[in-house]
This record gives sequence, structure tokens and C-alpha cells, in this order.
Amino acid sequence: MQVKKAVLISFIVSVMAVAANAEDYTNAEIYTKMCSKCHGLSAEGNPEKKGPALNDQTAHELEISLYDLKSGGLNQSSGTEHEIMEHNMKKIIEKGMNYEPKSMSEYIFFKFNPNAKYYKKVSESKYTVSEIYGKMCSKCHGIDAEGNPKKKGPALNKMTAHEIESELLEIQRGSVTQSSGTDHEVMEHNQEKIEDKGMRYSPDEMAKYIETNFYKK
Repeated sequence: MQVKKAVLISFIVSVMAVAANAEDYTNAEIYTKMCSKCHGLSAEGNPEKKGPALNDQTAHELEISLYDLKSGGLNQSSGTEHEIMEHNMKKIIEKGMNYEPKSMSEYIFFKFNPNAKYYKKVSESKYTVSEIYGKMCSKCHGIDAEGNPKKKGPALNKMTAHEIESELLEIQRGSVTQSSGTDHEVMEHNQEKIEDKGMRYSPDEMAKYIETNFYKK
């Protein structure tokens, strides 16, 4: 019994020693030291090494891919490129550079995807413009900004960012230049409800988000 106990203690001590010697790497360090070799320093991809671009994928898409690689590619079809990625993943882990797929995917998305700025938290708000649109604005203007006639919500997907920003600025200012009317008064009321919920946003960022994601020429 004492021998088993001594062996167990020895094992625990050895594991703790390895853990103590392990170096903690940030997502930025892991990406730069390892991932960038195939995916590019700005996640633009590397055709020579068959590394796909990552700067055009959402955080969710990246997270799914990383989870799949760490689990052994259960959801991926087999193939040389994917096998290389699995091999590289093992090398990363062997070097003590293990990471969480969610945090790494968020790092890549916010660092390299040009559309990420529309998803960042805006000042004075704990919500992103995409969350505010999805939770509030879409109720009257539609999920894809196509409008909602039943709620008298006009389509926004045919307006430029400049046009939308002008409208939002006027609504936030209390309709200084807008003519009074029932529809506009409803918008002012909805704006107050949005702000009461702590969902204050920048008209410029909201307008760019709507144009980037929904605009139809």
C-alpha cells in the first residue's frame, strides 16, 4: 500500500514539474510562431503551402474548424490538406502551445478580419452593433434589413451607409431636421427603448454594419 502511495506521489510530482516548466503562450504568439507559416502573417493564406486564408471567415466558422481539428477531424472529409493540418495541430500541442479553439478563433477574427470592427463592443454599450440590430432593429426592419410592412418598418438594404447614418443621427438627436409624423415618432420611441436597455451605439458603425451585411444594389 505504501509502495503504491509512493509511486502515486512520485507521479503527481513529476506531472507538476512538467506543468511548472511549461511555458504559457498567448494566442498571438501561437499564431505568429506556428499558424502564420501556412496561413500568412495577416491570415491572408499561403498558396505555396496550401494554407487557406482565415481573414474572411467568421469567429464561429473558425471555431468549428479548430474544434474539428483538435478532435481528429470527425466532421471533415479525409484528404491530404486536412491530414497536414492535423499533423501541424499535433506539433503545436507537442510544443506546449495548446489553446482553446474559441479564444483562438476570436483572436484571428478580431485581429485580421476587416469586418470584425462591426462586431466589437462600442463605447458605453456591452452589446455589439450586430447584436443590437439582431435583438432590436430586426423586429421592424427585418433580419436582412428587407423591411417589415406589418410593422411599418422600411427596408434598409437599399440605403447607403451615409443615408442610414444621417437617419440615425437625426433620430438620436430627437428629430431636429425631420418632419413630425407617427412613423418617425415610433422610431424615436424605439430609440429610447434601445438606449434604456443599455444598447447605445454609434450611428456611423451601425450604418456601416447594415450596408456591409445587407446592402443590395
